[in-house]
Amino acid sequence: MPGPFAQAVIAHFDSVFVGPNGDYPAVMESLAGVSVSQALWKPAPNQNSIWQIVEHLIASKEWQIDMLEKGQAASPVWTQPAGDESAWQAAIARLKDAHARLKIALAQLSEDDLLTIPVPEWNRTHLELLLSSGPAHEAHHSGQIDYLKGL
Repeated sequence: MPGPFAQAVIAHFDSVFVGPNGDYPAVMESLAGVSVSQALWKPAPNQNSIWQIVEHLIASKEWQIDMLEKGQAASPVWTQPAGDESAWQAAIARLKDAHARLKIALAQLSEDDLLTIPVPEWNRTHLELLLSSGPAHEAHHSGQIDYLKGL
């Protein structure tokens, strides 16, 4: 069972991903009811679609997992997805799976791991980095999804 610090980190990641968090829609709340046509739509050719944001969130979660497990990871890239409703639903399933795998990786962290400063120049612990980066990144993209739905 994860220690109390890891449990708190997981709860924070969950509140941003599935909610509720009381302040803004969680990622999955924002994605509820989005059709494939909405997911593929772009307000302009050089801007991202909801589906692209979902693929980016999957890649970002996989990046976090690799960083936690291996200490290094390839930077996430933006993709140009295409497909039908079943492909869109498969992307949502991959996003949920990536979140579940990230929670497993987070659960493996000991209190000592979380209090370690991984990059001395940053002078921030793993705990500080985890709490300030991943969930904030997801909240940002959740807002983008809601904005795109409203256009």
